[in-house]
Amino acid sequence: MRLKDKVAIVTGGSKGIGAGICEVFCEEGAHCFVIARHKDGIDAKVKELREKGGKASGVVCDVGKSDQVRAMIDKVVAEAGRIDILMNNAGYHISKGVEELSEEEWDFLLDTNLKSMFLCTKYALPYLKETRGVVVNMSSMVGLVGQPNACAYAATKGGIIAMSKNMAIDLAQHGIRVNVICPGWIQTPLVEDWFEQQKDPQAAREYIYAQHPLNRIGTSQEVGKAALFLATEDSAFTTGSIIECDGGVTLGY
Repeated sequence: MRLKDKVAIVTGGSKGIGAGICEVFCEEGAHCFVIARHKDGIDAKVKELREKGGKASGVVCDVGKSDQVRAMIDKVVAEAGRIDILMNNAGYHISKGVEELSEEEWDFLLDTNLKSMFLCTKYALPYLKETRGVVVNMSSMVGLVGQPNACAYAATKGGIIAMSKNMAIDLAQHGIRVNVICPGWIQTPLVEDWFEQQKDPQAAREYIYAQHPLNRIGTSQEVGKAALFLATEDSAFTTGSIIECDGGVTLGY
């Protein structure tokens, strides 16, 4: 098991890509902390992971709020005694451009997608320094190539990439590696929400599938395996890097 005795925090871990990462991490022996805003979703995911033989716990936390992030970190350390892996995955998408997007929606996405990663990393740092741990930040292909009607989302995902490169420089002196995953289209509730927000959801789905050289979209477990690589010593000389886990969709985008 490649993560035996490691303690991993996965924000947004109750569903979507985060859930897939939790599954992969637990299979590899990590004690995985599922972090999300809703207790019911956390409890269901923790139960599922434990039934499959994994070691899992959950903490309710709005990762855009500093007091809740500090309390979450304290709970993880009180239970597990350490933090080895911080998987900053929580995020949301609103399919609106500049004219349609409200200021409140802009603030919500920046808090949820970008500020959350700053807060979680900041308050986990004392413990990551002790373990010479790993930070993996979830961005998106949208942070690299843009997307129509995604003003705030694109801003947050591009910001994650820039912030991660800065963190990689600043934290290297502590033996902490910081890397980024940029998924493409992955079968998750968030992507399903995006399809449903389109004028013709079925036509949008067919169009997106056809854009992939692999002729399909990915799974959350496939992204989880990319996260596993970055969380282990297999990537010991990798920091400030981006893994594009996108099925080739950005080729000729």
